[in-house]
Amino acid sequence: MIFKDLTIYKEQDFAAAMEGKILPFLNSISKDGYFTGTSGRNFYYQAFINPKEKASIVICHGYCEFTTKYYETIYYFYQMGYSVFIMDQRGHGKSDREVSGYFKVHINHFEDYVTDFNDFIEKEVRAMSPTENLILFAHSMGGAVAALYLEKYPSVFRSAILSSPMIELATGGQNKLVVKLVCLLSYLPFMAKRYMFGHHDYDHTFKYPRCSAMSKARYSYQYNEREREVQYRTNGCTFGWAREALNVSKKILKKAKLIKIPVILMQASQDTLVVNKAQNDFADRVSSCRLLRFEGSKHEIFNASDDIIIDYYEALFSFLEKGL
Repeated sequence: MIFKDLTIYKEQDFAAAMEGKILPFLNSISKDGYFTGTSGRNFYYQAFINPKEKASIVICHGYCEFTTKYYETIYYFYQMGYSVFIMDQRGHGKSDREVSGYFKVHINHFEDYVTDFNDFIEKEVRAMSPTENLILFAHSMGGAVAALYLEKYPSVFRSAILSSPMIELATGGQNKLVVKLVCLLSYLPFMAKRYMFGHHDYDHTFKYPRCSAMSKARYSYQYNEREREVQYRTNGCTFGWAREALNVSKKILKKAKLIKIPVILMQASQDTLVVNKAQNDFADRVSSCRLLRFEGSKHEIFNASDDIIIDYYEALFSFLEKGL
């Protein structure tokens, strides 16, 4: 086992481990702050510097997510010898937003996420990383940002882990006419920043098991974080965000061949938020991409059942260690 000296916490032990070990440790070593991007907007970030780092892992989070959601994963990365960097993306967490309030997710152009992420790397990550050997870890919407980033900046990262990447957003069976209507409506000035059909403000609903996580303990931790911090309560997208998310797939697949670094794509067999076929197409177009499918898993593979989580981290760390 690659992580024989690392304890991957099981469902029954997770809450106590998070409260008694993970949070106290990460809070004791965390460096946080804000940087100003080329857009003039301010972005919140956290850095966990391992003085004996093998490499620095930069996390690109998903839709409606935030830094502390990744504390378990960050803890495992650090324990395995890596420094970790993570920022709240535009419109998320403690970073600046395109709309008022904390509930809506909006972006004018999907490429703005890529610019923000590159600003983070150039302004903060490179300055603080002891080795400047960079590895990319991205989930869901962050996977779309990561794919575009790797196509535009092919030599910044040494390797990349894409976990349930949003190569194509699932539309829940909506026909193409409805999708086109959404895109057309989004261009109307008074519609772009309105909630997409069916989306609404945060309402404190405990959604388990109707959510992307199979682990109730891990979902409960995320829910409690949202209840604790109002800035973590992003809950629904605008017409503008939906248009950009729907249109990004063609852009990603068109230039996927530009990605030359080793990539591992972790696919969830029960994913209803992103399209697995598009992930397959992407993996076929990237010259050095291994696609690993996790049977029985929902979208958040790292928040699945105990056996899936262990297999997930085993594959992840095997990929990382072989690349050192």
